[in-house]
Amino acid sequence: MLDWLKNFDLRHWWNVAIALGLAVVITAIAANDHIIALVGFGIVACGFGERMNHRVETEFVNNGAFASYERVNGTMGLVLDGLGVILLASGFFRFLSS
Repeated sequence: MLDWLKNFDLRHWWNVAIALGLAVVITAIAANDHIIALVGFGIVACGFGERMNHRVETEFVNNGAFASYERVNGTMGLVLDGLGVILLASGFFRFLSS
């Protein structure tokens, strides 16, 4: 039942951020808390932005494959990162002011 956890790579934090952000969004929507959902959407946006900025580069060395995740800034990745920071800041500001 939990076989998908074996394939979930925790070394890449952007995947964890996406999963955590989705959990926050789902929980906040179930609790009818729109401010916390805004924070969750910010975490998801940052996670997807970083996922787009860390592209897989594969090298073949000695009959084996070596994959690395070098950061290459792309326009869409930076836009999602910026949107995520704005959503996070807006959510935290609204949470602290309420």
